[in-house]
Amino acid sequence: MYLLLASLAFSYIGVLMLYRLFFHPLRRYPGPVLAALTEGYELYYNIIVGGGLVNEIEKLHEKYGPAIRVGPNTLHFNYPQAYHDIYTYGSTLVKDPGFYHSMVAHIRQSGFAFCDPQHAKIRRGLMSPLFSRRAVLELDFEQIDKLLAVFSEHYSSPDSSVEMTSAYRSLTTDIITSYCFAECPNTLDIPDFSHPIIRYVEETFQDYWLQRHFPILTSIINNGPQKLVLWLLPKFKGYAGLKSGLERQIDKILDNPDILSSVEHETVYRHLLEPKGQERPSKVALLHEAIVFTAAGSDTVGNASYVGTFYALKNDSIRGRLFEELSEAWPERDTPLRYAALEKLPYLTAFIKETLRFSIGVIHPLPRIVGPTTPEIGGLKLPSGASNLFANQTIVEMSALFMHMNPNVFPDPYIFNPDRWLKGETDEMMHDFVPFSKGSRVCVGLNLAWSELYLIFGNLFRKVNLKLIVDEDTIDDFSPEQRMDYFVVQWRKGYRVSVEKTPV
Repeated sequence: MYLLLASLAFSYIGVLMLYRLFFHPLRRYPGPVLAALTEGYELYYNIIVGGGLVNEIEKLHEKYGPAIRVGPNTLHFNYPQAYHDIYTYGSTLVKDPGFYHSMVAHIRQSGFAFCDPQHAKIRRGLMSPLFSRRAVLELDFEQIDKLLAVFSEHYSSPDSSVEMTSAYRSLTTDIITSYCFAECPNTLDIPDFSHPIIRYVEETFQDYWLQRHFPILTSIINNGPQKLVLWLLPKFKGYAGLKSGLERQIDKILDNPDILSSVEHETVYRHLLEPKGQERPSKVALLHEAIVFTAAGSDTVGNASYVGTFYALKNDSIRGRLFEELSEAWPERDTPLRYAALEKLPYLTAFIKETLRFSIGVIHPLPRIVGPTTPEIGGLKLPSGASNLFANQTIVEMSALFMHMNPNVFPDPYIFNPDRWLKGETDEMMHDFVPFSKGSRVCVGLNLAWSELYLIFGNLFRKVNLKLIVDEDTIDDFSPEQRMDYFVVQWRKGYRVSVEKTPV
């Protein structure tokens, strides 16, 4: 009996391999044989190589062309028309549950994880008022002044220096938690920016590929005895710490809802718990949304601030032009300057756009399923799937990296050059500028992110004089060799700065 079952299993695998190679609807598209045969190709570059998938896809496009097969049912593209057909205008495509329900198994009840566009639209509608342009226009983040005070108090001596990754993540974590939850962990108060939550968020991103390819781990972590689970799976300690802290916060609010009316401003909990004419999200859904906002809200702006500061300090011309423009617009630096005033400054705006182009945002391809009514993708009419033993669904995707580093739109794409945004028409660049994605699933927090970047860079380059420390252990450039794909970008090396006497 066992021999028969084993024979049937091997026969099925053999037939499946032959089908994928010679009879599959995507068989005509070029790519590695292993990618056509098995999902293990992605697993290898995600986990074994360690964040290496997008770098490998770059090489595959150079070898095979603009549309390549990177999985048994998956095509990846590298040109703008395809990106816009998938994400900007792709109303007939839905998120791939196979990817999202595994990679974000720990936040499956968040709007980000919803594959059904209608469900996502409803959840987004509850939260979007908190992130409208009107809501963020007059914000003045006191946490930025707090960071600058920490720089001045603890890092202004000649023999001290600041590791900027942790500094920026501490800042953005305090901002996003204060804004979304009206409760802040005060990570900026911890010496050397070493608050545990900073490590928790970083480790959560680093664990994504384990969750993506072994989603059962998330179920074990969520449902098993925590001490035993963390002893067996110590890599998930960061996620468990983040989760338990947010659970305590939510329990406190559910026990005493009046807390929501006593805070200084509206919170995401209030919008979710007081829906108009809709069912209130569950406690689990509240937790999942809180995890998304804490992780995503601290990472995108933190990474962009980190990248932009490096290039401003590396290039004296960029740093000088920022300071000159800010000094003219902001003569009394002790008097706050609002986001609405800062966004009118042309060079600062160009600098922020170039920073977002370089820092990318989500770098991993976001897979979408081709439906029966889906029009052409990048000029190609693709099959939506076959009703057969192997249940194919055609999946299409494209990393934002290929938009931001497209030399036809951004000449010399690996040169950090804010002036590209100040020369002539920039409509095509803006059309292909996708740090927050595009279309109906565009990042709900993009208005908040823009305001943070203007205020962070505005205050930093107006009030503090930083100097880049260069040695063999620091990054020379944010080059492809330094870039890793852990859904968001992570860098192999970092950099440090010294804090000098503030400019007049």
